[in-house]
Amino acid sequence: MRISEILDLFPEIRLEDPSPYRNEEISFVRTDSRKLGSEDLFCVPLFLGEKGLEYAKSSASRFVLISNTFGISKLENKIVLRSSSDPEALAGPIASRILGDPSSKMKVVGVTGTNGKTSLTHILAFLGESQGKSCGIIGTTGVKFKGKVVDTGYTTPDPSSLQEILKEMLENGVEYVFIETSSHGLKLGRTNGIRFKAGIFSNLTQDHLDFHPSMQDYLESKALLFSSLNSYEDTFGVYDAEAPGGRDFAALLPKVAPKLSLFALGSGKGEIPVHNEHFSLEKTTYEIGLPSSWKGNTETVTNLLGGFNVRNTALAFVTCLALGWEKEKLLSALKNIPQIPGRFQIYYSPDRTRMAVVDYAHTPDALQNILRSIRESKPKELIALFGCGGDRDRTKRPKMGKIAQDLADKVILTSDNPRTEDPESILDDIQEGFTGGYIPFLREADRAAAIRFGISSLQEGACLLVAGKGHEDYQIVGKEKRHFDDGEEIRKAFDSLQK
Repeated sequence: MRISEILDLFPEIRLEDPSPYRNEEISFVRTDSRKLGSEDLFCVPLFLGEKGLEYAKSSASRFVLISNTFGISKLENKIVLRSSSDPEALAGPIASRILGDPSSKMKVVGVTGTNGKTSLTHILAFLGESQGKSCGIIGTTGVKFKGKVVDTGYTTPDPSSLQEILKEMLENGVEYVFIETSSHGLKLGRTNGIRFKAGIFSNLTQDHLDFHPSMQDYLESKALLFSSLNSYEDTFGVYDAEAPGGRDFAALLPKVAPKLSLFALGSGKGEIPVHNEHFSLEKTTYEIGLPSSWKGNTETVTNLLGGFNVRNTALAFVTCLALGWEKEKLLSALKNIPQIPGRFQIYYSPDRTRMAVVDYAHTPDALQNILRSIRESKPKELIALFGCGGDRDRTKRPKMGKIAQDLADKVILTSDNPRTEDPESILDDIQEGFTGGYIPFLREADRAAAIRFGISSLQEGACLLVAGKGHEDYQIVGKEKRHFDDGEEIRKAFDSLQK
């Protein structure tokens, strides 16, 4: 793409020295200086500040886009462009145009919310495949399509990588793409340039307050997905009005997406009620009051367990119906959804008399939901094992301690990803939430040792919840990333009981 084309398409961009360089050709666009080729445009993210200019100076690229907030750039031997907006937010739209706007040739559904994004994308992709559709997933557990799995390391990859992934999916015949759109990704503009067909909002509870200055900013960042849908015809949004943050989200929608077609789970006027839930260790059943155009009240059965999966499957079901998929095929597929990595993932002892559940729950609301969902299955005893991530929001730690004390029979405190914090200090913060002189069943920073103890303590009919890391197959201690898999440790612990 020529610089002149970029200037015509994006009026907020100007060329610092326009006369000799308008016809220069740019190969691609990047926000990561480590991936740059000499003919790529480096869109320097505004949040990097002066460090971004240092990266630009030492980068391989001849072309640099920087914010107008910088003074004289002093970027010798570089062709400098300037923007009135954050260059990172422009990388996606530029990359999309260079690659031929791949998202406009597929149906892309964005999923946002504090909890449930990974489950929803996997449920949606499975339901799509059951309809004979070719589906792809982009999210926390990686990029998945056509049997291919790639770990990106991010819930929402950088904007250029996102566009390259979409292009590859399109070339491989993918029709529907389900993307986890994190609040970071939305606020930083990583999803800009993606033509979304639909958006889903699951819930909003405390998380990421190390990034967002307030819960209101967190909410408004989530709503950016729906505001992007408002720009196009034949788009729609689905949300859970009765989930935490649901009513606040609904109140924001008339301001950010006044023209958008909406479907809401809830008991209010025009909303879709979900009721008569029944739970067991084998299945979950509930009724959903669909509009008459979708043949009204419908009994739904799913093999996914727990109350939060009622909301997840109901959101997915409504989304699929709005996409025009066959209702009866969807109802059949809901009964046989594969286990979602690290989401209410069940491991049984060899004699199937005891069980462990691995779940990614790492926020107060998620921990509360998973504990309540396991309780609904009526184990004889429930032991909760968890920790909290280091170098992240500290205010949620005592809240999670109190939730575990209230909802579990016993609590084991251990490390999550301590990163550069002292693991024992993190456990101290969690214990501040305990009341009435409560003492944990075990406090053990070594997560493998804690899991072994938890498994060895299970009585017949009891359940151990191992929360916080879910699908992750690593643990970050200091700045070192070590192999660690909760499921592997659980299997080893169960096997050792047989010896």
